[in-house]
Amino acid sequence: MIAGAVGTGWATVRHRFPRFAGTFVAVFLGVAVVAGAATLHLSSQPQAPARYGQSPVLVTPPDPGTGQDSDRRAWTAREAAGLAARLGSLPGVTAAVADPWFYVQRLVAGRATGDAQAALVDGHSWSSAALGGYRLTAGRPPRTGGEVAVAGLSPGATTDVLTSAGPEKWLVTGTVSGPGFYVADHEAARRASGVHVIGLTLAAGAGEVGDGAGRAEVAAVRAEVGAEGVVRAGADRDSLEPDSVTRIRWLGAQLLIALVMLGAFATVFVVSSTCALSAAQRRRELGLLRAIGATPGQVRRLMYTETALIALFAGLLGAPAGAAAAPLLAEPMVGTGLEPAGFAVTSQPTALAGAILLGLVVALAGVAAAARRASRIPPLDALREAAADPRAMTPARWVAGPFCAVAGAGLLASVPALPLELRSTAGLGAAMLLLTAAALLSPVLIVPLVRVIARPWRNTAIGMLVRESTLTGVRRVASTAAPVLATVGFTVLLAGTVATAEAAVGIDESAKYPAGTLLVPDGTPGLSAAAVTAQGAEPTPSTRLLITHGGATTGVPASGSVTGPAGTGDGPAPGGEFLVLDRYTAAELDARAGDVVRVRFADGAVTSLPVRAVGAEVQVPVEMVRRHDPDALTRLVVLEEDAVAVPGGRFLPVQEYVREEVDEEGRLVDLFLVALIGLTAGYTGIAVGNTLLMATAARRPEFGALRLAGAGTGQVLRIVTAETLLAVLTGAVLGTLVAVISLAGIRAAFAAEVGAEIALVIPWTITAAVTAICAALATAAAIVPVLRRG
Repeated sequence: MIAGAVGTGWATVRHRFPRFAGTFVAVFLGVAVVAGAATLHLSSQPQAPARYGQSPVLVTPPDPGTGQDSDRRAWTAREAAGLAARLGSLPGVTAAVADPWFYVQRLVAGRATGDAQAALVDGHSWSSAALGGYRLTAGRPPRTGGEVAVAGLSPGATTDVLTSAGPEKWLVTGTVSGPGFYVADHEAARRASGVHVIGLTLAAGAGEVGDGAGRAEVAAVRAEVGAEGVVRAGADRDSLEPDSVTRIRWLGAQLLIALVMLGAFATVFVVSSTCALSAAQRRRELGLLRAIGATPGQVRRLMYTETALIALFAGLLGAPAGAAAAPLLAEPMVGTGLEPAGFAVTSQPTALAGAILLGLVVALAGVAAAARRASRIPPLDALREAAADPRAMTPARWVAGPFCAVAGAGLLASVPALPLELRSTAGLGAAMLLLTAAALLSPVLIVPLVRVIARPWRNTAIGMLVRESTLTGVRRVASTAAPVLATVGFTVLLAGTVATAEAAVGIDESAKYPAGTLLVPDGTPGLSAAAVTAQGAEPTPSTRLLITHGGATTGVPASGSVTGPAGTGDGPAPGGEFLVLDRYTAAELDARAGDVVRVRFADGAVTSLPVRAVGAEVQVPVEMVRRHDPDALTRLVVLEEDAVAVPGGRFLPVQEYVREEVDEEGRLVDLFLVALIGLTAGYTGIAVGNTLLMATAARRPEFGALRLAGAGTGQVLRIVTAETLLAVLTGAVLGTLVAVISLAGIRAAFAAEVGAEIALVIPWTITAAVTAICAALATAAAIVPVLRRG
């Protein structure tokens, strides 16, 4: 039975391949997108820093249990020294070296150079150079403050650097074979905020980690460390990749995951619409099969087999194509900040196999509904010749369409009553429901909309033919308009939401600062203490705390406070040590003013502090930040007097600073939008093109009748073009209308969040461009069969 279905399906595919061209192209592109994205993603995996290249075993402080990578604990310098001494005495361990890192950045002509985020961990102790296998190629190691060993400079030279304290001039005592700035061990301990890693080097006889001897060494280290830390060997070392690099990989992964999900969804959409139209056009053929004895199950198996064969063929071609295209995207992804420098694409057979399998699954999912409807075609349909759609709306559409419309409208109406943090998300959810409802109900909505759009041309011969043909073939028009509706609506919704959100963020950020000028970082991760004090201001360095109360622990960013809790409006500033919590952290820890909480600082020191107030942000005395986080930097300074130029800082008006912040985030968001909208528009072109190719080819008898009535080829082309543009315009109008209604609700949510009026931003330019692309592709697909017929 199965062999018979396969044989019949293969014969159908082989002799009628043009009928399945849309399914083939959709699956081919879907598999290529998935294979390429998966290859890129699997090639981009965390890697241990190169400075630990000769340290097969790394020990880190215990996990604080907050679930956040940024909340890594630190040992105090004394704790790290004691643990390193014990580990260094173990058999097979040649050295156990603490690696206290700190911020340092080279200055050239008074300006900071290099990657600002990487510079946060660029300073190291000289003894830690051995963990990367780095050696002196000239000179001697640094011994006192103000001395450094660095690559690229000869002994005796001086180099200008910027640290958390401010600009400094260091004497180069040695040239080292690896990257980084290496200072005397005691100097690194003074500058660093605790120790986060202890690296171990093993004796030559221990072998590589993973061999018998290597496993024995690791077991001995684990036994010695116990609960004092976490031992990382082999691939576990990769979790120590710098946060700045991990964030870059995360951004790239989000785009790749979005492309995979959208590619899979779009493939199902195109396959389902193609198969539905194919089944409608094959009603007589399928009715004939039923008339000669084919069971509903055999009809379903036939359609599943046809689709599976096409999907398998398309997948076998699409997966290698996607994998071959992946290396071409490596350099652009690095250039746009979606992958770290040095990223290279590697062969990933798993990605190819998974993409082929996914293509087969989504294709079968797309044909499921059409196969189920086709199996219910009665045998008498073999005798029917009517070209009019017997039923434009299926029962499933009548149920799902109104349900989505009511659910979307209800959710949009409830947005003002929701908590502020949920309003924008609810607005987007309501918009997606309304767009889905419009697509499902498009056969019903198209009739009145077509009458309105075609009204100006109702008295012309071509206008009358176009209108009546469109109203007669509602299912055909809906198959063309629905993907355009979804694409244009998706474009207006996403681009409009992003533009409206950027306007809201700009208003919100501007409200945080008084009108005037700000001192902000210039190519650095923050402002040094010297840069702030030069303006006559007190540094308010930013740090991160681990706070424990009532059995709960959370990591939070905090700033050093000069004035104390008085700034919160909850009473006068008391003397001594204190902690101010923000409202979110206070609720998470169930803490309030008067409670005493346990605080772990960046250097690993632990103390108990009273909660003196609950305000807008977490604050501790600035003296405590200086003592426990000497490497901390100040985010920005609001200037009240004349500005003094300083290295690593620049002056900006508040509005310009806010615009730069919004534009920086917007650059990545725009990149995501271009990729997602481009992929969506591409699949829409496939869906529309395939639908029109099939529909126009099936209308050849109708066009023949027009020619017999005296119409020339040019007139037939004008009729077909007008019908196509009418369908595209109908879908674009519906999509835009639904998206604008949704955007109005989202705008209101943003306005309530920032407490100010926000203009409704509708991206007319990109909407017109996407509509024009859809119209061009649709017109080309519609006129090709007419031209081939001549």
